[in-house]
Formats: sequence, structure tokens, C-alpha cells
Amino acid sequence: MHIYRYRSSGLLSQKELLYDEMYFASKEELNDPIEMQSKFEFSDVSGVVWSRLLNELWNNAEYVKYASLYFSSKSPVTYSELLSDFESHRASIIRLAMESMQFQVSDFDHMESLLDKLYSFLTLYEPASGYSVSFSKSNNEMLMWSHYSGSHSGYCLIFRPINGELNQCAERVKDRLSVSAGCFSSMPRGFKVEDVRYHNEIKEMDGFNLFPVPYTGYSFDNEVDRLKYHTDASSQLLTKNECWGYESESRLLLPQPKKWVSGESSYTPYQRIFHYDFRQVVGVIFGARMAKNDRVNIKEIIESKLAARISSISAKQEKDYVFDFLYQEAEICSSSRQVKINDLELVSMGRMLESGSDYYNKQLEKWKKHQGMVMESGRYSYEDIP
Repeated sequence: MHIYRYRSSGLLSQKELLYDEMYFASKEELNDPIEMQSKFEFSDVSGVVWSRLLNELWNNAEYVKYASLYFSSKSPVTYSELLSDFESHRASIIRLAMESMQFQVSDFDHMESLLDKLYSFLTLYEPASGYSVSFSKSNNEMLMWSHYSGSHSGYCLIFRPINGELNQCAERVKDRLSVSAGCFSSMPRGFKVEDVRYHNEIKEMDGFNLFPVPYTGYSFDNEVDRLKYHTDASSQLLTKNECWGYESESRLLLPQPKKWVSGESSYTPYQRIFHYDFRQVVGVIFGARMAKNDRVNIKEIIESKLAARISSISAKQEKDYVFDFLYQEAEICSSSRQVKINDLELVSMGRMLESGSDYYNKQLEKWKKHQGMVMESGRYSYEDIP
């Protein structure tokens, strides 16, 4: 399988290509305002779970009674709504308590402090959206070239996942990120390529599952249920509205750190820059309106990187994968008004193959079947690469 990364032709994207950079964007940096949003919901109409949670948190039966009564009356309410409207909920709970009991000034201050404690608790376990890098499974979608490649004046990098992953560059790998003093999050060597699903609704999940068991009594009956919960949570972050279906998107996900573990729930923009393994870049498509000098600049960068790639391969003894590199160009067909992808030069083991030759056609067929070479101890062979 090949996946495609659309880029403009500006200096920033050239820098990304030069240094093999991929930036994991936060949901606030995405062009879809409802993307990467989870939906956790509290549906405790009886107030039993709220009572248990607040008793554990407050240890004050009188105040727990009014707060749990209020929250149950608001069910169902999403986690995000509860936090965003918390000041309104705070005022309503205090009003309810004042109307139902003998209320002193000290009671008011005490209830304020308890509600502060609840807000801190909710923010501590708030579901995180994480960060993402976007790719597409389509290389000839007109809107993709228009929206993400500078109105067809940019280019598109072609990546070849291995075992369904894009790997970090071995020489610049980030194996952990600092979250807070003395606290680190481990990072994978390879990021799994996840397909986006297109639905206008996402299924809500039980918000009480986000809290520790003593507060709710919630627990998973078995490992299957636990894994399904995490799969469903991840699925929410991979769902977009149907109007975005033309993107045929795949993405890499970088989870946020857990605030309840480290006290922090975000990474800095610099921390979210990773370096991919350029050996998994197997081609480039020049946009139909890409300027000649931009083509020259991109090709110069790629040729230098291909030369360095061949040098590094020849020095290795351990098992490695090698893919040919194909140059292509997009053309807007005047008759069909569609984007057509034309094959250009093919680079195999550092050698530019003559277009139209038997060997070119043979290697091109292998490339389009996503095949590559397996090299080990100076020997190589064509095998099926996962």
C-alpha cells in the first residue's frame, strides 16, 4: 500500500523534505473544527454513580445529595459540555442547596471549595484528543491537489508503510518525551497508519469509565472488554464527517500524556516534530501547475537523499528493505477534467533507468505492486514485504 502526503512548494515544506520532518498537529491546528474530538457522556439518571463519586471525593452526605440530584437531572450530558458550562452548573447546584437547607455563609464557602475540587477532578481525567499527521490513500483527487498542494502548484510525497507503520529515522529517533520533572513518555519506533472513517455521528462512550474504579465501581469484566473500550476510544479520533470523504485519509496518532500521571497533558510544538525514515519515501508526484524552479529544488533535495540512502544501505549487514523511487507528474486532462498521474523517471539502486526499456517496465511493475528488495549481509532478493 502507498499513502500520499500533499505539500505546498514553499520553503517550509522543502525544509520538511530536507530534514525528513513530520509534525503532529493538535486538534486546534486542524482545518476541521470538530476533528479529533471524543464524545464521552454521563447518563446516570438515577444519580447512583454520581453519589458514589462525590462521596469518595467530598465525604459530605448533605452536599452530595443535592449535587448528585442536580447532575442526574441533567443526564445525559457530555464531558465537554460539563466542563465548558461548569460555572453555570456550579451556580445551579449552590442555588438548589440554598433552597433546600439552612444555608450559612460558611456553607457557601465550603460548597464552593468542594465544587472547585470536583472541577479539578474532572480536568484531571478529561479525555485527551492527541495529535495527528495526515496522509491520503488517493493520489488523483482534484480537491486534494487544490486544498493541500497549493492549488496544484505543490507536490505529493509517496510513502510505503512497512508492517502498517511509518518508522522514525534510526539516527534521529525520539524514544521518549519529557512531560514534567522526572516524568517521561516512551515513544514507538514506528507509528501505525490508521484509516479514517466517515460518519456524521460518533457513538458516545461512558464518561465514568475514565475515572478510577473506587470512585465509580466501574471495571472491565475481562481483557476483551478492556481492549474494546480502548479501540472504541481510538475510533472516535479516527472519525470525520462524511463531507470530508474525498480525502480518503489515513493518519498517524500521537497520544497526549495523561495528566493524572504526570500533571501535564500536552507536548510542545517542538516535541511533536519527528523525523521519518526516508527509505520509506518511494516517490514524488509533481503538481500539474508546479513551477519549473520548484521542481528543480525538490528534485535536487531528493537526489541528494537518494544518494545518501544507497551509501547507508551498502554499509549495513543487518536485514533491511530497499524500494525503488519513482518520479511522477500530475496532469489535468482537458477532456475528462480529471487528474491523471503520469510516470517519469524510476531510480533503482541509485541508477536512473531508461524510460520505456524492458528493465524499466519490469521494475515499474514491481513498484506498482508495492514490492521492494530485502538486503542482508550484502545479498539481496525480491520478496514480499509486509
